[in-house]
Amino acid sequence: MLLEDLVNEVLKKIGRNMLLFQQLEYLLKIIVANGKLSGYSSELENIKNKQVAKVNKQTMGQVAGQYIKNSNPDYESSEPEEINEPYFSFNFRIGCDSIYYETKKEALSRLVSERNELVHHLLPIFDSTSEKSCEELGIKLDGQSEKIRNEIKEMQSIVKALHDGKKQLASFLASEEGQRQWEHTFLEQKIAILLADIASQVEKSDGWTSMSYAGQFVKQHAPEELVLLKDKYAYKSLKRFILATEIFDICEEATPRGGNRVFYRLKSG
Repeated sequence: MLLEDLVNEVLKKIGRNMLLFQQLEYLLKIIVANGKLSGYSSELENIKNKQVAKVNKQTMGQVAGQYIKNSNPDYESSEPEEINEPYFSFNFRIGCDSIYYETKKEALSRLVSERNELVHHLLPIFDSTSEKSCEELGIKLDGQSEKIRNEIKEMQSIVKALHDGKKQLASFLASEEGQRQWEHTFLEQKIAILLADIASQVEKSDGWTSMSYAGQFVKQHAPEELVLLKDKYAYKSLKRFILATEIFDICEEATPRGGNRVFYRLKSG
């Protein structure tokens, strides 16, 4: 093969690998931008738009680093301590062990380095007047393309799983059952937070709080939610709800007239 043909072949392979790197970067951005979303319902659209815009401006190295961070099996997401309106949290994760995580981290880090070398540092190592240099670079580029294609194939399957999962979630949330559970969860959270606040502010010296007092407080500050919780979600008493949350202890105390007073407190820890 003539030197001119060898050079042209190498240039084609450089262009091919550049496009493959761009495709991989594009898939990583889809996963990072859409794999995690959390916020109050009134802010979700704005949060999503800002998140996508931010990710689209990131380099391949930045987005690969974010993907690796989100894939860490030890990574834990956090939610706000106080929730004042419906709060939505979606987190798409690929279950993996530490071995897979470290292997993937190393593979993506290596590809980012190779991409940067191809874009910024190729000329010093490519001698277009040497047949040997053209042949060696061509072999290297072929091996590189195979590695990129393997990552692209895996990322495509992840993107498909992400899109399928979001469709299923959207379908569920739009259903009657989904709406019921959404409302139910918010009601439970709001009343449980109220009860916890009461317990921390007006507890007795031994740590217990009167359920009668708490019931009056909740009725005053969240009357509609309390009615819904009792009429629509089968919690016929505040005591039954408190037991169902599994975050409070309950005790009863006999009164002089033969009745019972009920107290509750947050469980330790």
